[in-house]
Amino acid sequence: MKYALIGCGGIAVNHIKAALNNHLEICAVCDTKPEAMETLLVKYGLEKETRIRRYVDYHELLSVEKPALVSIATESGIHAEIALACIDSGVNVIIEKPMAMSLEDADQITALSKEKQVK
Repeated sequence: MKYALIGCGGIAVNHIKAALNNHLEICAVCDTKPEAMETLLVKYGLEKETRIRRYVDYHELLSVEKPALVSIATESGIHAEIALACIDSGVNVIIEKPMAMSLEDADQITALSKEKQVK
């Protein structure tokens, strides 16, 4: 399964570890700070993996890579925005907590995932 990670900060190590343990095909990582992507990839010996592309814009990642699953591990305030973009693209998501900063945003995520038939 093609997998991408959006957000390469502290909690991202858990997401990469889970992806590796579950034999997911890591196709991309994304962060607005390129050094955060490299630090994370180096930690797992993945820095030379040419199949793992780097993006600073998650919209570009979604349009180019077409992953089946994305983990969202950014700062909390933008989880909903990214989740809605992923879901609208037909991508299943794992959202680091909190899912959203408001009940309205959480309801939008749930409704759109049902509409697009993704998890």
